[in-house]
Amino acid sequence: MDNPHRRADDVGMRMDRHSRIALSVIGAVAVVLIAVAIVIAVQPPETLDLGTPEGTAQAYFQAALDGDEDLALSYVDENLAAGCSASELSHFTPDGGGVVIEQTEIDGGEAQVDVVITETWGEGPFGGGSNTFDETLVMTRSGETWVISRMPWPIDMFCHEGG
Repeated sequence: MDNPHRRADDVGMRMDRHSRIALSVIGAVAVVLIAVAIVIAVQPPETLDLGTPEGTAQAYFQAALDGDEDLALSYVDENLAAGCSASELSHFTPDGGGVVIEQTEIDGGEAQVDVVITETWGEGPFGGGSNTFDETLVMTRSGETWVISRMPWPIDMFCHEGG
């Protein structure tokens, strides 16, 4: 005679086994998704073409964040750069941060590149800080490249055309 309790135990063990398999599959998928997210997050940003306003903005901000003020000023119109020394520019280089290019509008030989700038400073969970603000870079075409023709805030308070 069949024991009904034994049949119930067999069904329960099969369900437990299926649950464990399902949880294992879900766990494996989660691990793969996390690994993909990490790989994507650590990818360096795409280097944009310097022949575009976006590429000039990227190169300017990368040089500024790297602390290479002379290189950053090389992306600025020479008349404007003449009124701004590398040491003045260095006062506005944060400890860290990033820039996101939001939108670009080109009208003939002039372009406006809208960016979101995030500055970070300090260390530790309570000792640091950050600030995010929107800025527009105004650029003009100079031959095959683009140059910044109006310095973004707050540098514009100290760098003026022609010195």
